[in-house]
Amino acid sequence: FSLHKRGRKDMKKVTSNKRQETSDIEQKMVDLENQLKRAVADYRNLEARISEGRSELTNFVGAELVRRLLPVLDHLEQALSGISEQERQSGWVRGVELAVKEFENVLAQEGLDEIPADGGFDPSLHEAVDTREPSSAEASAGKGDNSILEVVRKGYTLNGKVLRPAQVVVGRRDVIASEAKQS
Repeated sequence: FSLHKRGRKDMKKVTSNKRQETSDIEQKMVDLENQLKRAVADYRNLEARISEGRSELTNFVGAELVRRLLPVLDHLEQALSGISEQERQSGWVRGVELAVKEFENVLAQEGLDEIPADGGFDPSLHEAVDTREPSSAEASAGKGDNSILEVVRKGYTLNGKVLRPAQVVVGRRDVIASEAKQS
């Protein structure tokens, strides 16, 4: 009988040990599963960061190329603005105008937009290179203090970000003349 009792105790002990081992193995399995899940999540995050980095690099390179092409566009537009009406009728001038128009279309497809310079001065879009009092014609057209009177160099945005601010002449009241009139 005591052997039998002892056998049962041993059996309970073995069963308890097996349960503990099973529990330990299950806990290790849960820990390893969690580690695997974290590793997979880290890998996916890394892939996303690399993809984002590539996208940013591509955008930067594209923006830099467009920035380097803007002076070419400026020179072509300036050359066309100096042509007389008689010269404008010649075939080569029309060809150049078409080429400039196509160049502008290609840049627009890349996300380039001209910054509007017809209205009020906005320091986030415009760079004031000079100020002057509006002429009587400009004043009668509604241009006055803080209005853009002249565009010195066009400005552009690329995909909504300012690539180059428009350089403009901004209207201002002549403070000295205003004070003299008030006296």
